[in-house]
Amino acid sequence: MRQYIPAVRSVQLLLDLAVVQACFYLLTFRKLEGNFPAHYQALALISVLLMIVVYQWDRVYHHFRAGGFWREAKALLKAWGTVLLVLLLLGFATKTNIMFSREVLFTWAMVAALAQLAVHSGTGFIVRMLRAHGVNVRRTLLVGDGQLAYEFSQHLARDPHLGIEVLGFVTTGQDSTGNPQAASLRCLGPVEQLPEVIRTSQPDLVYITLPLEQSSRIEELSDALLPLHMDVHWVPDISALKLLNHGVYEVEGRPVIRLSDSSFVGLRRAAKWLEDMILATIILAAVSPLMLAIAISIKISSPGPVLFKQRRIGHNGKTIITYKFRSMVLHQEPPGHLTQAVREDPRVTPRGAFLRRNSFDELPQFINVLQGRMSIVGPRPHAEEHDFHFARDIRAYMLRHRVKPGITGWAQVNGWRGETDTPDKIQMRVKYDLHYINNWSLSFDLLIIARTLWQMLTGKNAY
Repeated sequence: MRQYIPAVRSVQLLLDLAVVQACFYLLTFRKLEGNFPAHYQALALISVLLMIVVYQWDRVYHHFRAGGFWREAKALLKAWGTVLLVLLLLGFATKTNIMFSREVLFTWAMVAALAQLAVHSGTGFIVRMLRAHGVNVRRTLLVGDGQLAYEFSQHLARDPHLGIEVLGFVTTGQDSTGNPQAASLRCLGPVEQLPEVIRTSQPDLVYITLPLEQSSRIEELSDALLPLHMDVHWVPDISALKLLNHGVYEVEGRPVIRLSDSSFVGLRRAAKWLEDMILATIILAAVSPLMLAIAISIKISSPGPVLFKQRRIGHNGKTIITYKFRSMVLHQEPPGHLTQAVREDPRVTPRGAFLRRNSFDELPQFINVLQGRMSIVGPRPHAEEHDFHFARDIRAYMLRHRVKPGITGWAQVNGWRGETDTPDKIQMRVKYDLHYINNWSLSFDLLIIARTLWQMLTGKNAY
């Protein structure tokens, strides 16, 4: 079936388009008593075009052997949410949203999502049934007996949806750490007998799972497998490296492994910028009366400026000036030193405590967003003094700067907000920030914004 994957992906896209449009037509005919006005026809056409672009962009159909149904469902719902968000923004921008029935659109959004999940679930069930009967199952053996081979075999065993049956491993005799026999694998023989082992076991695929120090043997193994007409895949041992937007591409036919690269380029960068500009404008317009009241309150309650300005590290390590409502009394810090706010910090004013607890002190940072210095969602920026300190202790820390810093982020909504007084806390922040960068989408941003609004009500970890 592998040679038919492009056709299968096209069929799945057509099925998704069909069920989404069928839901839209049925709901519209029911609500409008058999009519289908021109503006509804236009919406149907736009939704089709958006689905074709977004679903390909979000790689909805690239999960055949990469995970189970829930991973596929997550990718599908993220893409469908992005389509709905773009339609919503277009409706507001063109002031055509009032022309449509809210009941129809809301019901369509929910029913179409469930219909697509049902189609994908049915497709996955058929694939699993075929694999249960030996169709589209690939038999493989591993070349290597080290920790990498053991961990890779565990990954394959945990996910039967992949349809990959591991026959056993061929030992190289040079790395005995992490014995793969613990995974109930058979040792099929030494690497010197690899051609004979392959002729006997008849695998469809060979995975070379050698550590980096044995990478010089890959060419030798590849040459030995050439006469056997065998599919050979190499599992690079890059687990010790800190990866950002990693992948594989070609330069004039030569494969290149991308270890660290910018996540926001091309259309992704334009979409992120458009999201920031639209949401920041809407939010600032909505909260401007509140910001005026806060500014007056700060000015009356304590001497000093209304805004607190601080130099922080932004995109690609450039220094930016961030704005916040002042929440502390005026005080002096020694040169090159900056004391983080702690719980019950005596420097925090009574009104400042209220602002920090509800995150109202962050509102001026939406001005930074409009200036292009920050994003609404992204890794939280740290002060220069803290940034240099964290970079010395955390290997992957500087990867956070490959994107614009954000007012809120995936780390913050998962509880890693507030004081970073231990290495473990900043390590967890970096972990969640890198997960966000590697998995960014518009729907992911909306999820983080929604969770941020909820946490503003609870004031967790804010002081």
